[in-house]
Amino acid sequence: MTTNVGGGTPVWTEPGRTAIIRYRIGDEARVMELDEPNHTRHLEGLRFIWRWQSEDGDFDVETPGFRMWVRVTHRGDTPVYLDEIDVLSAQMPNLEGGARKWSIYQNGWQSWSPAFARHLGNGLHATPGTASYQRLHRPHWEPGSDGVISSEWVTVVSTWSGQERASLLAGFVTTGDQLAEIRVKQDGSRLIARCYFDGIRLDPGESASSELLLVQAGPDPLTLLEWWADEAGREMKARVPEDPPTGWCSWYFFYGENTSQDVMDNVKAMEEHTLPLDVVLIDDGYQTAIGDWFSLDEAKFPNGIEAVAEGIQQAGRQVGIWTAPFGVAADSQLFADYPEWILRDESGEPVVGWEHWGKTCYALDCTHPQVLDWLGETFKRMKQEWGVSFFKIDFLFAAARPGERHDQSATRAQALRKGVEAIRKAIGRKAFLLGCGAPLGPCLGVVDGMRIGPDVDPNWHPIWRHDLSSVSTQNALRNVMTRAPFHGRLWANDPDCVLVRQRGDDMDLRLNEMRTVAALVALSGGLTLDADNLHTIDPGRLKYLRQILPPTGVSARPLDLFDHEMPRLFMLPVERDWGHWWVIGVVNWDDHTTESRIPLDDLGLPSGRYHVFHYWRRRYLGVVDDVVTIPQHEPHETAVLLFKPVTARPDLLTTTFHVCQGMVEIASYEFEIIDAQAKVKVMLEKEGQQFGRVFFVVPRGWRVTEAHVNGRRQAPVTEAPHLVSFGLTLEERAEVEVRFESTTL
Repeated sequence: MTTNVGGGTPVWTEPGRTAIIRYRIGDEARVMELDEPNHTRHLEGLRFIWRWQSEDGDFDVETPGFRMWVRVTHRGDTPVYLDEIDVLSAQMPNLEGGARKWSIYQNGWQSWSPAFARHLGNGLHATPGTASYQRLHRPHWEPGSDGVISSEWVTVVSTWSGQERASLLAGFVTTGDQLAEIRVKQDGSRLIARCYFDGIRLDPGESASSELLLVQAGPDPLTLLEWWADEAGREMKARVPEDPPTGWCSWYFFYGENTSQDVMDNVKAMEEHTLPLDVVLIDDGYQTAIGDWFSLDEAKFPNGIEAVAEGIQQAGRQVGIWTAPFGVAADSQLFADYPEWILRDESGEPVVGWEHWGKTCYALDCTHPQVLDWLGETFKRMKQEWGVSFFKIDFLFAAARPGERHDQSATRAQALRKGVEAIRKAIGRKAFLLGCGAPLGPCLGVVDGMRIGPDVDPNWHPIWRHDLSSVSTQNALRNVMTRAPFHGRLWANDPDCVLVRQRGDDMDLRLNEMRTVAALVALSGGLTLDADNLHTIDPGRLKYLRQILPPTGVSARPLDLFDHEMPRLFMLPVERDWGHWWVIGVVNWDDHTTESRIPLDDLGLPSGRYHVFHYWRRRYLGVVDDVVTIPQHEPHETAVLLFKPVTARPDLLTTTFHVCQGMVEIASYEFEIIDAQAKVKVMLEKEGQQFGRVFFVVPRGWRVTEAHVNGRRQAPVTEAPHLVSFGLTLEERAEVEVRFESTTL
């Protein structure tokens, strides 16, 4: 049997295909191998069945491809301990060129873990082998697995065959019961899709099922990855907010040293500068210890959180709070009072969740009923007493640490999910829940937003260049692009905060680097939070913050995700009743100036001629039909280019009020033409106040005869041949009307 789902070259064959169950009876390890789908096997009182459904079988044809899972039922007399199930262990397809030409999507375990399409033959990136890296980012690592590419939940293997591409996706689309990974051997010999049952106890009469695996073949790897995210979101009932939040965060300027006065100074600055930021997020540092969330640092918050929260709400903003709910500091009162709540190792010692600024934090056992009650009471109190409606929960991986749990039938994934569900129940369905430091799968369907990369930083490069998880702007932005397919499908992506302040002692980002942060965050369409000390920022820098508000809610696509380990092309298609255009971020990750050439064929644009506008440089690049060249593409610069089809009539080209250039700020557009006269009327709406320009194309054979901005006559500024602009201050609403006359009729 050959599988050829989605067209293209057949890429999957049956020989070597199997499912493997690893379990224990007493101290004896056992292995059951299943090589016949949909056939029941019995051994030692256990019933095994490997379900395999395809278009040729008995499954819902609305979801093409292969769907697989394994179910174990215990009908014996002795408890069984279930360790792992390889839902699929199979020979890799014979893709042309061999494994050294493969590009393999590698999704990291948790929020801060790197994600990218690894190139086996000539890749830039490798996986650090340090113990700390393995603990934080490779929880399934074992000796002898260094020759394996491990990707959490999903992978896509892609290669070129002449002028055509062949790609294979394997991904779990249910994610709440086990941690799971897809393993691809670097020699190209085998693919393994594994679920971790963590040694859970299976008593007589009980059953356990693996997560649901999909396998799909097709030509375009990015489309396959997006399809997987759609399927996983549907299966797990993803929570996707219609409008991603905006806000201010206290962390990346104050780093936990902020006082209540610092918070209120920034609230005041938002008002003074008319910044449309919804949430004020009080980050780490207000508490005396991790776990003691209502024991406040009185030197920083002498009147408690309540007073600050009241001031935030009176200013018309929402209160946000940071917690690390699944950790307990060793010196906390909570640990002293309830040591039985802590996850323990085999020797009975507390399991370390993480080191927090030099202090040990132990992991909570989220299967303990009293822990779940405490979580519910804590977050309910924050909501009711502090008025919090935005909850950032951090270091969530602590709940998924290996250990001896109160509930021996719970996996690490189930323990984590129980904790997150307890929080969701306490805060209600309307509050916004943002996961961070989180194993991604178990949170799906419970959180509204998810951090999808390492922390941003006032420095571009990480301290350790080869650690892709290290705090740095470059590492954070890579994941913004490589996990872009998750946005709007699994949750709202959180790219982490933007920093727009001037370069100085607390900020080492150059202008191009700061603009790249702004551009990629804007194009990603997710949460948009600033983390500057707003009342000290030069107004010239605040304009960059205004130009990325509000978020579009729609993510750009990393077009060359599988061509480069650091994708360079981030394209946002925009479709409106009155027109369509494309906004593309072209990233120069290099440390030197280069020339960037972008063939239109690489962008997938329909054939034709396009106006091109360079957003940051406010420069019209003219009309192109084959290649756009950026001759001086500076280090770490993202050139934001607008492509709009050429027409024979006068037309709106773009505005400078938002990086996405018309997607959010143009409320309506009218065009009229009668004989030799034409009129374009544009209505702009945008919260806040900012100055910008609106650009119009004046084709050959036309001229501007009259223009009004907010009812007042204004002369056009000629920006280039056949291009004019009008400047205005947009305060909530503005209208631009331009009349044209044909000079050839």
